[in-house]
Amino acid sequence: MSGKTNGQVQNFDLLAYGAGELAINGVMTAWTECFLCPKDVTFGYVYKFRSGGVVACDIFIEQGNVCPDPEGAVSPFMVVPDGATAMAADVADTNLHVGAMAPRVTDFIRFKIVGKGLNAATTVLEQFIVNTIVNS
Repeated sequence: MSGKTNGQVQNFDLLAYGAGELAINGVMTAWTECFLCPKDVTFGYVYKFRSGGVVACDIFIEQGNVCPDPEGAVSPFMVVPDGATAMAADVADTNLHVGAMAPRVTDFIRFKIVGKGLNAATTVLEQFIVNTIVNS
């Protein structure tokens, strides 16, 4: 995971460990890199898809107390929190999206991206950055 700090703001580039993007080819599931969940911070995120066709994806937060090994695969230690819904449901465009989230208290976080229905085989998640700022 790649992180940059600017004062009390820290940015986590969740695609930095691979090719800098994450393929979501058609109907499939992929995961971002896992990162340590800091405490007493406010979370924001930025993401953007690229595709030569239709984008049809959901994004879920997964959390747990053990980082998955290997990264990028199903893990019994990382789950969508009870009662949680997709943090970004029915994403159908290649626009830049910015949002906020309030994760449950666990040691680690990652994101599960689910390609569904008409999602094109050329769809990639080209940007996914989580920003945190320390609550004073």
